[in-house]
Amino acid sequence: MHARGWITCGVALAVMAVWSWCRAETPQTQATAPNASADQPHRSPVAVALTDDGRLALSANSTSGSVSLVDVSQGKLLQELTVGAGPADVVWINSGLAAVSLKDADSLAFVRRTEEVLTLERVVAIGDEPRGMVVHRADGQALRLFVTLSTSDQIAVVNPATGLVEATWETGGVPRTLAISPNGRWLASCCNSPAEILVHDTQSGELISRRKVFDVAFNLGTPVVTPDNSLLLLPHAVNRGFPVTTRNIEIGWVIDNRLTKFPMPDGEVGDQKQMGLDVHAAAVGDAHAAVLSPDGKWVAVSCGGSHELLMLQLDAIPWPGGDPGDFLPRELERNRQAFGRIPLGGRPLGLQFSGTSTVVVANALKNSLQVVDLAGRKVVREIPLGGPAELSLARRGEQLFYDADRSHNSWYSCHTCHTEGHTSQQKFDTRNDGGYGAPKLTPTLRAVTATGPWTWHGWQTDLSDAMRRSLKESMSTQKEITAADTAALLAYLETLEPAPNPHRTSAGDLTESARRGLAVFEGKGGCADCHAGDHLTSDKVYTVGLAEPRDRMREFNPPTLRGLYTRRRFLHDGRAKSLEEVLSEHHRPEDIAGEALSEQELADLLSYLRSL
Repeated sequence: MHARGWITCGVALAVMAVWSWCRAETPQTQATAPNASADQPHRSPVAVALTDDGRLALSANSTSGSVSLVDVSQGKLLQELTVGAGPADVVWINSGLAAVSLKDADSLAFVRRTEEVLTLERVVAIGDEPRGMVVHRADGQALRLFVTLSTSDQIAVVNPATGLVEATWETGGVPRTLAISPNGRWLASCCNSPAEILVHDTQSGELISRRKVFDVAFNLGTPVVTPDNSLLLLPHAVNRGFPVTTRNIEIGWVIDNRLTKFPMPDGEVGDQKQMGLDVHAAAVGDAHAAVLSPDGKWVAVSCGGSHELLMLQLDAIPWPGGDPGDFLPRELERNRQAFGRIPLGGRPLGLQFSGTSTVVVANALKNSLQVVDLAGRKVVREIPLGGPAELSLARRGEQLFYDADRSHNSWYSCHTCHTEGHTSQQKFDTRNDGGYGAPKLTPTLRAVTATGPWTWHGWQTDLSDAMRRSLKESMSTQKEITAADTAALLAYLETLEPAPNPHRTSAGDLTESARRGLAVFEGKGGCADCHAGDHLTSDKVYTVGLAEPRDRMREFNPPTLRGLYTRRRFLHDGRAKSLEEVLSEHHRPEDIAGEALSEQELADLLSYLRSL
């Protein structure tokens, strides 16, 4: 879908009506909505935190730069407070103080609560794209706040009293979520490129274990540790690696959704167990976050793409040995007491238990919090947080982008492969390169509307046509794609832009090294011959010696270099795992411009590339 390869995102009009008990609408109590107007922003809550008594909830509203305080028991919105750009997570440090990670502002916001009134206490710069957070407690006191820095591959250790970063711990590639053991001893970070679970000692910062999530996992969700501190439970997607055909999608050979358990804090890779979450003809789309009931009996998993909440009885899960297969075990599927699917609509994401059988869910595309009764398997209250009176064309496109029900049998959404409109760092074998057998790396969609032509080989010159083709083939919809669908998706794609770059000075200028690298880029390196203009790309294709025998097309369109620092795999087939590897092995300046760079020139060129 992006310049250099619209790989997997697609839209269908509908999926066959199956499992009405799973997809049917559920009666619910609708709280009074705040006044809506055309100029209101969408709130898009992505995370929620409850006070200890479960009465009050605080939501992180990703598109309005705010938090909302809600009385859950009464279904009442009490207050909304602006905190900063891109709230991604929220936690209570104590009953009167909460922290909010601001991924688009590289900061943390600290919010004070006095009864039912919020005030913004301070905003503190913390590092590159903070996301997931957990609080380290002892004897009921908050000792430290751990925060993932997802573009610098670190965990920030924050003093909750001052908001200052006391240390940073190195972790794996693109960490987004965290879990801490109930005893406070172990901190698990979920890293996405490659998919790994790293466990640190919370006291010393020592790395205890580093384990891959087997079978090519990606889009690792929010995990949870069992009350006895022995297991970590993690929802995620799996790239099965087979060609993207309708038949392979149907049997679960393209993308699966699974729940994996890891022994804590360490163990062999073979100690992990996976279980498929998908059901034949009615798969789970975009399993996002897992939580455990306080008694440890129930696991609840939000599924943003298929708009539902899964409930699983922990001691009834038949963890398969070896290959888990592509579907939910039949004995669990048939056990209606131990497994259930509760339709929520919208895009349910962050969630938290309130008591042993009630879950509060942040639903991004419904601009609401939902209170779900597991015993009754239904939404009993929906609390609107506010939003526009009517949906814009771009918001309708956003709904399509995150909707797994638009794919064949609901296996995945556009977001699954182009994560949050960026990239999952995965390769998929689609027909966008003329056939099967040469998988291509999923490219970013940021600035896609301004960076044609499209596909890695640059043969597609009409984005609407490229979209329809990918929606039909890569998502295997069985129905016609409408002009309204493509118009809405294009409007949403126009909103996707690279994030502000942290590899520049505070004024947004190039560093000294990056300025020298710019001179190399435009001169001796020969880079500017193909990467030019605002987006550092070209409307031409080039033979650059990177094609393999299985590539039917031998020429390539240069990818945009903007936001390069956010990627962890490079070139059309993802063969390079770093920019250094690109320039030293696969795409060397001496092979392009005929002259090798000195060590200093190479270092400066890398500084410039990371600043784009």
